[in-house]
Amino acid sequence: MKYEPLLKYLLYYDDIVIQVHHNPDADAIASGFALCRYLEKNGKKPRFIYAGERKISKPNMLIMLNKLGIQISHVKNLNENGALPQLLITVDCFHGEGNVGSFTAENIIVIDHHRLPDGKTVPEHSVIKEHYGSCAAVIYELFKEVGYDLNEEQNIATALYYGLYMDTVGLSEISEPMDRELRDTANYNKALIRLLMNTNLTEEELGIIGKALSACQYYPHPDNSAVSDDPSLPNQQTAYTIADNCDPNLLGIISDTLIQVDMVSDCVVCCPYHTGYKISVRTCTDSVKAPDLASFITYGYGGGGGHDNKAGGCIDYQSSLPKDIMTFIADRIRDFFTKPDVIYAGREHCCLSDAKRFRKKEFILGYVPTTILSPDGDNINIRMLEGDITVTPDPDIYLMVGVIGEVYPIKRDKFEKKYIDCDRKPDVSSYYYPPSALIGHKKTNRHLTEYLRGCKASGKTEIYAVKLNNFTKLYSLWDQEHYMYGNIGDYLAHPAHDSNDLYIIRGDIFELTYEGC
Repeated sequence: MKYEPLLKYLLYYDDIVIQVHHNPDADAIASGFALCRYLEKNGKKPRFIYAGERKISKPNMLIMLNKLGIQISHVKNLNENGALPQLLITVDCFHGEGNVGSFTAENIIVIDHHRLPDGKTVPEHSVIKEHYGSCAAVIYELFKEVGYDLNEEQNIATALYYGLYMDTVGLSEISEPMDRELRDTANYNKALIRLLMNTNLTEEELGIIGKALSACQYYPHPDNSAVSDDPSLPNQQTAYTIADNCDPNLLGIISDTLIQVDMVSDCVVCCPYHTGYKISVRTCTDSVKAPDLASFITYGYGGGGGHDNKAGGCIDYQSSLPKDIMTFIADRIRDFFTKPDVIYAGREHCCLSDAKRFRKKEFILGYVPTTILSPDGDNINIRMLEGDITVTPDPDIYLMVGVIGEVYPIKRDKFEKKYIDCDRKPDVSSYYYPPSALIGHKKTNRHLTEYLRGCKASGKTEIYAVKLNNFTKLYSLWDQEHYMYGNIGDYLAHPAHDSNDLYIIRGDIFELTYEGC
């Protein structure tokens, strides 16, 4: 059956209601508004609503509504005349949850980026992208799918950019490529964004910040030498605290303040959020990467990610936590420093005694010579799952694209030893994110899928690997100062010919790309 993009499917309906969660934030309003405008441009007349006890009152939200011409209604009863709408779309929230209400309709669709609630059935045609930092990025991806340019109307671009900005703590906790692409693509109203950025705090929120800072607790670092060997400096500690229910953007202000304290080398701030907790993480040393700490704290209850020194995440479902949130975070911080295995490549490791031999499966990968992507010699900024890197085009440098769309540079001589060209093209439908690149100072966006050539393993790529049953920090032969981080279920591996060249392969990628010999 041929796949039909969601936004085209929505056009089959006439009576459409778009609902966002109670006390909606910038991301919810932006996402719902952008969806409304798309439907209106296609001849529909959707209603845009929210419920709950409180009306929108924050200054930045009121300015956003006014300046962008956003019409949203606060309702208590959706079906006053007894008639059910044909279609109810909940945006940035899951239908029936406590912060949404239980309005009914003939058909329901969810568009969201939060973790799926336990035991809930996802309505047909719903789109839920759990790892995206914003619902705005989900809407942007849906726009791309139908060829709709968000910059056709600057109010839409501005709204989605501001929703992304606020839900990723000032763009500091972006980890997913689609969030980054929205950030770089939106032609937003800079003057309005500047105004909104500087009307974020109310007097009440200033009190929330002060209360959270004064309630900080600390966990001492096991190894103070990660910061300095000078005994006159204060021992380094991880600060952690909780804020009252608030806009997630406040967490970034609190964590950015805490990390400036002389004895704090990393910090974790949380607050109640939807059906769980939002966390913000900051670090300032190479010994702790913020996304690793965020991922460890949220493991089993949500997820986290971001940049090396700034990250965020969500802990979902308060009722299932084994203890109160501050005790939970304190225990996770302690375990982060004491539980992971630490491996230095080049030394003997007992876990490798269980390693088994694997080879790459027979499937088609993609690659692009960098000089094909940028024939004029302009630098290539590669948009990857793990982050962005810049490559100078060179006849001896190719870009490899893996089975889920992950991109990495490879030298031509190494490529020729490991792979051979083939006539078939890779299956791009399995990509988590269609890889793209920005070329030169003009940042011309080019999709790698349009340039991909097919290749397959030459049959000589064999490794030894073992599945990790514990969190692991690996210091490779090539970098003894910065570590690679592995979660439970990832693989520790090395080439069959060199047991010292250790590296970590993400579990889902390993299962897709390798098979036992």
